[in-house]
Amino acid sequence: MVKGLCTIATLAVAQASVLFDPDTHVASKSAGCGKSSPYSAGKTTSATGTYGGYTYTYRVYVPKGYNKNTPMPLVTQHHGWGMSAKSEESGSGITTYAEQDGYIAVYPQGANDNPNRGGPWYSWNAVGTTGSPGPEGSVCTSSASAPSYCYTGSCNCNDNPQCWWTTCHNEVTPTGTGKTNVNGFIPSLYDTLESQLCIDTTREYVAGESNGGMMTYQVAVDMASRLAAAVPQFGSFHRGYSESPSSPVPILAFHGTKDTTVPANVSLSGDGYYYTTVDDIFNGDSYETGWRKANGCTGSTSHYPTKFDGQYQLYCVSTGSCTNGDVVRCAWNGGHNWYGNNAKSNGGLVSDFLMKWTKPTHLGYGRVQGEEPVEGDFLEDITILEDDSEEPNRFADLPETLTANAQGHYGNPTKGCQADENVIELANGHACLPSVASGSSDENGVPVPKCKIGGAAPVEDNGCPNDALVNAGSKAFPICIGKGNSTDPYTNGEFHCVLVCPCNLDAEGQCDDQSHEHCPVDATCQLGELRNRGQGVCSYTGSSVTV
Repeated sequence: MVKGLCTIATLAVAQASVLFDPDTHVASKSAGCGKSSPYSAGKTTSATGTYGGYTYTYRVYVPKGYNKNTPMPLVTQHHGWGMSAKSEESGSGITTYAEQDGYIAVYPQGANDNPNRGGPWYSWNAVGTTGSPGPEGSVCTSSASAPSYCYTGSCNCNDNPQCWWTTCHNEVTPTGTGKTNVNGFIPSLYDTLESQLCIDTTREYVAGESNGGMMTYQVAVDMASRLAAAVPQFGSFHRGYSESPSSPVPILAFHGTKDTTVPANVSLSGDGYYYTTVDDIFNGDSYETGWRKANGCTGSTSHYPTKFDGQYQLYCVSTGSCTNGDVVRCAWNGGHNWYGNNAKSNGGLVSDFLMKWTKPTHLGYGRVQGEEPVEGDFLEDITILEDDSEEPNRFADLPETLTANAQGHYGNPTKGCQADENVIELANGHACLPSVASGSSDENGVPVPKCKIGGAAPVEDNGCPNDALVNAGSKAFPICIGKGNSTDPYTNGEFHCVLVCPCNLDAEGQCDDQSHEHCPVDATCQLGELRNRGQGVCSYTGSSVTV
């Protein structure tokens, strides 16, 4: 079991991260130094290991220059909901910088214990994803209730509305929240890697996107005394579940300014879930004092310069002068997707911040200076996979629901929309989207749309038209979400139907040509709008339209 996580307040300053200086840095060798690596250098190796009776997959990239006697930093990148570890490696860009910056890149894959259609359902149990109702009630609206999101392999989803939406397995703590009993899959994975590879224990980091960004927040809270820095990418805590670390962890969090799936500045998402704003995560709310206090930040906000400033309109802000590690938030011109909508930009922004930091007090296996030596808590039945498994055939189990119609819905705005449609900015383009009215308001004063919100698979009679100009065999299907041309569409009663398409990633982190074939003529499948990161939306780019 990981030790040294529940530390008293007087140790907080001693366990602070400090800026990395290559001229003076003294690496701390993990238990794996001197051992032969089970992972081949210069390539990614897939492996499996068991924790708590469940067998997890993870991918490890060891740089070409790896030496079993020379400690290297460790970066873990956690995938979004429905995204595999293999796709996460392709899209996030973390491996791209492993050679340049000299670190080991690891991609854990969350549990998939959901038997319903619409998978794979890889997910992370963190930040209240299986905690509804929470301290402020249900974490989703009644219209977003989704029984198919229940991971029946380990969950008893008896909440009403049904807001649970990830596995219930122990992946960092048994409940996915809190700061005690930190003994799940991810802490054990870190211990296992330390025992197998020569890792600099003062330079261990965590990162991830979407649901993996949520996991990044949770891991940074629960493994604070171990981690040198964290970069949660477009993630958050569910409303009422915000937490901050007991010892400092430098953090950089970023969102696209058009992200309505896990928004940065409002609580209610376009698919009907409640989150904590970045301002409350950093500055504190009714449940936590905030990351700013944990890192000893004082004074006013100021521009935080990065080498990527201005690219895709990126702008970063420091929350103050922080004696125990920077607390930074960034925004860029995009939606719910990797920075710049591409792997290289995202990997650069993430790795550049992480590599700035070191935590000299971490000695290995979660033990910090002043604590007695401990044994690691290792994964069991570790198997190195000889062949890299193929990606799942997304949508293979789904029916064809669309009727091909040259005059159908979801068309190109430059060619005119139907009377019941509006031109809406969608992912990297625009589309004609059928408008859905709202009726009364719920007990929280939130509009109730005349449709079924969200879904990872087709829902019969969900209030959306099923006609579009698609090719035969298209598996695209419509869902209803809070989507308009404002940053808080659900609260504003802006509901529209969008076409969902299967997104298999190419080498640049974009949906590939086969994904586009499911969309209407001239449209492409694009990431950036959905909770399920293995799915895109059909949108049109390259033409000017009037919104």
